[in-house]
Amino acid sequence: MSKCPNCGFETDGKFCPQCGSSMPQPVEVSEPAYNSAQPNSYQTYNTANNHNTASQPTAIPAKYKPISAWGYVGYSLLFAIPIAGLIVAIVFACSDENINRRNYARSIFCALLLSLIITAVVAIIAIATGVSLNYHFGRLYY
Repeated sequence: MSKCPNCGFETDGKFCPQCGSSMPQPVEVSEPAYNSAQPNSYQTYNTANNHNTASQPTAIPAKYKPISAWGYVGYSLLFAIPIAGLIVAIVFACSDENINRRNYARSIFCALLLSLIITAVVAIIAIATGVSLNYHFGRLYY
């Protein structure tokens, strides 16, 4: 008999009859098999129950497929097109078809927002200090 981890009721089943939660199953420990042919026998363990499932490949859903390096280059070139690139970036940023492509499109918007903020701060500082582009570039022609 084992105690339910949820309510403490003792039972032999797979589920607790009191609260319905699953009961912990006892773990069977296999004793090591000994080779009686050798005088100083070494322990050999039963490998019938030791399956390595981590080495088996699993299929990644299309939603989580990674983008190749050339894919990022292609998307960068696509997003660099002035109006169409912005529209495609908006569509990809709202799409759930591929998570990596969506996150890359969102990072493009973050970079665009950061560059707009930096440009605005520089323009405000230039206006506040009275710096004029006409003053600097107007003297080149004299």
